[in-house]
Amino acid sequence: MSVEANGRVGLTDAYATRVRADLERVDAEIVEVQTRLNELAVDRALLSKLWENIFGESGPMSPVTEPGPAEAPRSPLPEKASVPKNGSGAGERRRPGGRRRGPLVRDVVLELLHKATEPVSVRDVHVALQSSPITPPGKVVVRNTLESLVAKGVARRCRDGQSVRYAVEEPQEPRTDS
Repeated sequence: MSVEANGRVGLTDAYATRVRADLERVDAEIVEVQTRLNELAVDRALLSKLWENIFGESGPMSPVTEPGPAEAPRSPLPEKASVPKNGSGAGERRRPGGRRRGPLVRDVVLELLHKATEPVSVRDVHVALQSSPITPPGKVVVRNTLESLVAKGVARRCRDGQSVRYAVEEPQEPRTDS
């Protein structure tokens, strides 16, 4: 055999040894993860039984079959933003030529504020607008819209430390001085 052939055989053997070692390492890791997964399934079954015994109903969550993204905190806003329905067409933008483009961001934001169960942050409104029928505006537009509603007296600003949240301004009853 020539020197070149010996070099190739040695290199092939080195790669084969390394790949074999990597395969064995990965197989060992798979066994460890499967063992841990089985242990967690047993723990979950125990906790579900405990929940049923305490509360008389099945556990609060169904078993996870696939890993998914971490669940985001619940927003006080409804799941999907809806388009305000006002038959007059007021508050709709118009394209040149008189064709309607859809509701204004202000109207959709105001509708979200009315549906919210508690004061909401700019982020909450921004996230809710991502699923609305309007083109999703940026956070700055959302904040400016909310501040505009505050300036008009339609909404109010609630401060919680450094956080700012917004809610619909409650209409004040007319005062009757007797």
